[in-house]
Amino acid sequence: MRKMRIILKTLLSFFIVGAILLNVVNVNADTISDLEGQKGELEDKKKEAQAIVDKMDTERDNILAAIQELDAQVSELNTQINDLEEQKLELNDAIDVTEVQLENAIEKEEEQYDAMKLRIQYAYENGDDSYLDVVFTSSDISNMVNQDEYGEQIYKYDAMLLNQLIDIKQEISDTQDTLNDQLAQVQVIEDQLTEDRDAVEIMIEGKETQISNYNASIDGYNEQIAQYQAGMDDIDAQIAAIMEERRKQAEAAAVQGLDVPVYYTGGNFQWPVSSGGTITSTFGPRWGTVHQGLDIACPMGTPILAGESGTVIASYYSSSAGEYIVIDHGDGVATEYMHNSQRLVNVGDYVSRGQVIAYSGSTGYSTGPHCHFGVRINGVRVDPQPYL
Repeated sequence: MRKMRIILKTLLSFFIVGAILLNVVNVNADTISDLEGQKGELEDKKKEAQAIVDKMDTERDNILAAIQELDAQVSELNTQINDLEEQKLELNDAIDVTEVQLENAIEKEEEQYDAMKLRIQYAYENGDDSYLDVVFTSSDISNMVNQDEYGEQIYKYDAMLLNQLIDIKQEISDTQDTLNDQLAQVQVIEDQLTEDRDAVEIMIEGKETQISNYNASIDGYNEQIAQYQAGMDDIDAQIAAIMEERRKQAEAAAVQGLDVPVYYTGGNFQWPVSSGGTITSTFGPRWGTVHQGLDIACPMGTPILAGESGTVIASYYSSSAGEYIVIDHGDGVATEYMHNSQRLVNVGDYVSRGQVIAYSGSTGYSTGPHCHFGVRINGVRVDPQPYL
C-alpha cells in the first residue's frame, strides 16, 4: 500500500511538472511572439527615424558643400578687393606724384612768364614798343607766344621754353585726370565687389543657421533612435532570458524523467532555401549598422525550409522584417526567417527539419526576393554561416 502511494505521488509530481512545463512553454512562446512584435514596431520606428536622419544628413551635407562653394566665392571676392585696394594705393601714389609734378610745372611756367615780363619791361624802358603792343593785344600767354610780331622780337629760346612748359603742364594735368578717372572706376568696381561679398556672407550665415537647425533635429532623432535601440536591446534581453528559462525548465524536466525534446544537438542546419540561392549579404557591419543574419537571394515564391525540427514561437508580419517566423529548436537555439511572401505556420506549431514553412518574397524592408536566415543562441543573434 505504501509502495502504491509512493508510485502515485511520483506520477502526480510528474504530471504536475509536465503540466507546469507545458504551460510555461506555451506562455513563453506567446510571450516571445509578443516581444518580437513589440521589437518589430520599435525596429520600424527606428528605421523611419533613421531614414529621416539620413535624409537630413544628405541635405546638411549639401548645405555644407554649398557653404564651401560660397566660402570660395568670398575668398575670391576678397582677393579681388585686395587687388583693387592695391591698385587704389598705386593710383593714389601716382596722383600724388602728378600733383607735385603739376605744382612744379605751374611754378616753372610762372617763373618763365615772370622772366618774359622782365624782358618786356626792359624793352619798354628801352623804347621798344613792339613788346607792349603784343602784351596789350594778346588775350593769353599762348596767343601772345604765337603772334608773329612777338615771335620776331622774343628770343627763340624763350618761346620754345614757354611752349614746352605749357605742354608739360597740360600733359601732367591730363595724366592726373586720367588717374582720377581710373581711381573712380576702381572704386565703383570695389564697391560692387564688396556688396557682392557682403551678400554672399549673409547667405553663408543663413546656411550656417540651417546647419545648426539640422544638427539640432538630427540630435533629437538620434536620441529617439537610441531610445528605440535601447528598447530593442531590452526586448532581446527579455527573449534571451525567456529562452534561457525554457532551457533550464527543460533541464529540470529532464531531471524529473520527463521527455523534453531537444531538436538541435549540433551539426549543420538544413539550408533554408530549397533551390539553393545566392548569398548576397553576410552577418556583420552593413550600411552603418549590423546585419543580423544571412541574405540568400532566390526567385519569388521559392519554398523556405525549416533549418531543424522545433516549435514555432513567432509568426507575424512586420513592416521591417516582412512576413516573419522564428522556430525554437530547444536548448536555447532558435532560427528566424524574414521577408517571406507567405507564412505557412503559426505560433505553437511543431515543424520538422526541412519542412516548407514559407515562400520567399520581398516583404518589409527588402531590395528583392530573398530569405533572411538568422540564428539565435539564448536569444542573442549570431553569425549563421558556421551552422550551415
